[in-house]
Amino acid sequence: MADVLHKIYDGFDQFIQEHRDVRSRDFPLIDSSWQVPAIVGMYLWVVLQFGPRFMENRKPYDLKKFIRAYNIVQIVANSAFFLIEIYLLAQRPNFSYSCQPVDFSTTQAAYEELYMSYAYFLLKVLDMADTLFFVLRKKQSHVSFLHVYHHAIMVAMTYIGVLFVPGGHIFLLGLWNTLVHAVMYFYYYLSSFGSEWAARFKKYLTRMQLVQFIHLGIHFGRPALLGTDCGFPKLWHWIGFGQAIFICAMFVDFYIKSYVRKQKKHS
Repeated sequence: MADVLHKIYDGFDQFIQEHRDVRSRDFPLIDSSWQVPAIVGMYLWVVLQFGPRFMENRKPYDLKKFIRAYNIVQIVANSAFFLIEIYLLAQRPNFSYSCQPVDFSTTQAAYEELYMSYAYFLLKVLDMADTLFFVLRKKQSHVSFLHVYHHAIMVAMTYIGVLFVPGGHIFLLGLWNTLVHAVMYFYYYLSSFGSEWAARFKKYLTRMQLVQFIHLGIHFGRPALLGTDCGFPKLWHWIGFGQAIFICAMFVDFYIKSYVRKQKKHS
């Protein structure tokens, strides 16, 4: 078994080294092919196996102050990313919102997209802390399939994105997602103080997330379904389209169970 896994890893590593964007070869966590898969694997093991067993006979940890500080960091980081990307897009009057190719050159604009793609990947790694807080606070019911899948797949996909398609048509993913996350962590921060406004806003936050995935489904689905060739790999159009539809469907299911059915019960 060990020999088989070793051969699989060697093949995976060889493929990455042969096809990756060489400009990011010295970036932390991107400079090897084992670190990010190890992080995702460790994350899944901790939040699904080790963490619940570790907390089984322990009292929930009081992390309120720490989580508030974490929320502030997320608000600032996601807001900064969103504003910087808005600025960069404003400097690109020829940026195509229907199908934008990846720029692998060494120009300033190309490196800006690469750095932003890498920064977005790091934000997704930071997001994993959300699940660890649930586990340490003994809120294992919050560790749903949607939650775990979303965090794990975002780290994996942004990692692969930095390796192979750092920018281009995928650039708008970070724009939408960081805006939503800035609002979301602001909601979390207010909720930690028992804000009544935050409690009422939760439903609208979910709607905002749904709008995000619907737009991303259109953004990736249009060139995928039309077979548009603009220099951005067609495979990534389909990957983006498939992920947007799949996660959107799970959020719709969550919205119906959390708000529509509950509202009917109380009516």
